[in-house]
Amino acid sequence: MLVVLAVVAGMVGADRLNDRPLPLTPTPTAGPTSTTAPTKATVPPLRWIPSVTPLRVKAQPGPYPGPDPGGIVRDVTSLVRGCQGKSRVRLWAKIQGKVWLIAAKPTPPGQQRVCWASALMNQGGGGSLGVQSPQLKPLRAGSGGGGGNRQLGVVSGMVTKRAVRLRVLFHKGHPLDLVPVDGGDGVPVNFFAGFYLETGPPPAEHQRRESPVDRVIAFDQAGNRVAECRMRFGPSNTC
Repeated sequence: MLVVLAVVAGMVGADRLNDRPLPLTPTPTAGPTSTTAPTKATVPPLRWIPSVTPLRVKAQPGPYPGPDPGGIVRDVTSLVRGCQGKSRVRLWAKIQGKVWLIAAKPTPPGQQRVCWASALMNQGGGGSLGVQSPQLKPLRAGSGGGGGNRQLGVVSGMVTKRAVRLRVLFHKGHPLDLVPVDGGDGVPVNFFAGFYLETGPPPAEHQRRESPVDRVIAFDQAGNRVAECRMRFGPSNTC
């Protein structure tokens, strides 16, 4: 599962002063407080699901061409643990001053695992990165970044080599179609990445953020569905 990098911001209100002149007569005593219960129209929902605008940015196979003044390739490749051989960048994309990278090592013969890591970095260095689960499965996906207010988000992962196309379904936004990138020699899966902007204000302080991604579906050459998962924050997640 890709590490989810979510930014949750609170909304802070500001008091407003009233500049009207003081009354010449005593102010009447306030009446009883209204006991009217708040309605669904006045109370924001407990869950916050952002609207998204998919971006038509195509991820590229490695190696990453640079420039790399911040050493981001070194940072992500050094995270890959286990397996054998050299850790290499297998997929990358540049967008809005940031770089998305997936690095992996070849899997030893006879083993059922994937040794890989991913990162969303600034081109000059710094950002967020993490090691991903080595469990081999037909489809593994996660989302990161985002946070509302047109912040960049990414949905990415690994998929069976039988898949030639993926469709990302958002809760609030148009679908995003992706083509996986070959994982390379010795890597038993292919990788994919898609990008989007989260629109609207960030969640209120009491709201629980939910993933903007609803489902990811993988299709083979004949158009048959070969894998599908639902993305959730918590135990109901199947991605």
